[in-house]
Amino acid sequence: MDVHKLWAYKEYVNVNGFMLSSELISLLQSSLTVLQVENHFTHMQYWGQIYAIDGDYHIAVGTTRDAIADRKYYYTTDFKFWGLLARPKKKYKQLSLLTTFPFRGDPSLKIKVLDEAMEEHHPDRCQEMQEEKRLAATISNICDEAEICARGQLIKQPDGTVVINPNFYGLTGPEAKLLKSYLHVRPAQQRWNSNLLTRQDYNYSMDFLDSIDQDIPSGCWNLSLEQCGTVAYLKSLYWPGMSYFHKVKTPDAGFLYIGNGKKNFDVPFLI
Repeated sequence: MDVHKLWAYKEYVNVNGFMLSSELISLLQSSLTVLQVENHFTHMQYWGQIYAIDGDYHIAVGTTRDAIADRKYYYTTDFKFWGLLARPKKKYKQLSLLTTFPFRGDPSLKIKVLDEAMEEHHPDRCQEMQEEKRLAATISNICDEAEICARGQLIKQPDGTVVINPNFYGLTGPEAKLLKSYLHVRPAQQRWNSNLLTRQDYNYSMDFLDSIDQDIPSGCWNLSLEQCGTVAYLKSLYWPGMSYFHKVKTPDAGFLYIGNGKKNFDVPFLI
């Protein structure tokens, strides 16, 4: 969520089962405004909160020229120091999914991860990982699978740069009811012509991302319209704590994750 619009979006997030306190919003806005100015970010967003035993991690995202390729993630536990998270390696993204114990709140803490799928004497069965790397990997996994936007919220310019659409005026009521109106905020993973073959109103500048209606299994997203159909809410069953809202026919929309950073692998068996 845009950090400068947290007061305006507070009611939508609270309705969806979360609670952004006035104190937290004030801390975030003052702290992240400084971070934005120091790093010359075009946009600054509050990504969410990951629970930890000694102190929760609060996550922020800064973007410059490209809204997808130039994203930088920061974390803090005290709102005074924001640490930059490095892009996680594939190995750590896999290891972070195997860990069962909660985050501690100490970025320098080293943890051991046991891969029970490997043979008992395999040299890579037990590996070590720093909590900061686990945090970066967890955030990356959530972004890949659950961070979304409404169709038209991001556009691709002729030079290939992805930007936040300044002329986005929101989805219509009928569009807001369809899963294909919501797209993953990540480089496309499906075939380039997937949207071309399934959308009669195909527009490459808006349909360059994967739509969530293609996600497996069908039913892994919970879409509901509340407040007399004026606000659409989306939740991922794979990542409990993920929330997205969009106020129909307006540019107001926001993504937020508040949870323990654990993926629910039982979704295919629950649907």
